[in-house]
Amino acid sequence: MTSQTSYWNRLIQPGIVALVGAGGKTTVLSKLVEYGRLKGQPIVVTTTTRLYESQVAHYKPIYTQNINEADEYCTDRVLHGYCGAWFSGITGTKVDSLDCDLIDGLSKLHPNWQIVVEADGAKEKWLKAPKTSEPVIPSLTKTTIGLVNLQMLGAPLDDEHVHNIELVQDIVKRDMGAIVTPRMLADLVLHKQGLFQYSKGKKILFCTGYETVQHRIIDDFIDHIVDSDISAIILADGYKASCEIRRIIQCR
Repeated sequence: MTSQTSYWNRLIQPGIVALVGAGGKTTVLSKLVEYGRLKGQPIVVTTTTRLYESQVAHYKPIYTQNINEADEYCTDRVLHGYCGAWFSGITGTKVDSLDCDLIDGLSKLHPNWQIVVEADGAKEKWLKAPKTSEPVIPSLTKTTIGLVNLQMLGAPLDDEHVHNIELVQDIVKRDMGAIVTPRMLADLVLHKQGLFQYSKGKKILFCTGYETVQHRIIDDFIDHIVDSDISAIILADGYKASCEIRRIIQCR
């Protein structure tokens, strides 16, 4: 039985990692922090979109657009064994995005740090297609992790579960209410205006909800993806703190 530590450690490496899609981005961010700290990997979290302040307050972020202030603050956090966190400001219940050039700048100053960027918003839904203005991915990004929730398999295309539903319908060529099949989900993952639009670096598909769907259906979905330019598919159970990786399929 492969341990969770060894599974998550395969995602922990220096450089910028961008999280896109829907159905568990903030969960993956928190797990990368948790296992990154166990591994001794210096780690900083930020966003090019917006995040609920309640999701990141425990990282004790700095709010500034001054890279020198942020560098000093995050360096101190990292040296004391904590996660650094940097956002440009705070508006209401959400923290504000950082410009990509600032994130790239911090990565140039500290190439040994892992900088985890939530680069896409999905309003807490399970599936999305990006607008032409998103996701916002820093140019030095080494890995783009795209998220989908496998609970969409067998579920209808509806506003309750899908963000930007008209864009999703346009990609999969189905009407509202259509039941999501493995082929439809694969089409959304692989389409050039789909999950990995504007991605940089290697692509990793991270699927949550593995325990909720019959595995033969998931295998059908995977069969549509393994020959693509995605480097690995990760299948995980659960959500938030209970999220555990069950399988990693190396594709390339």
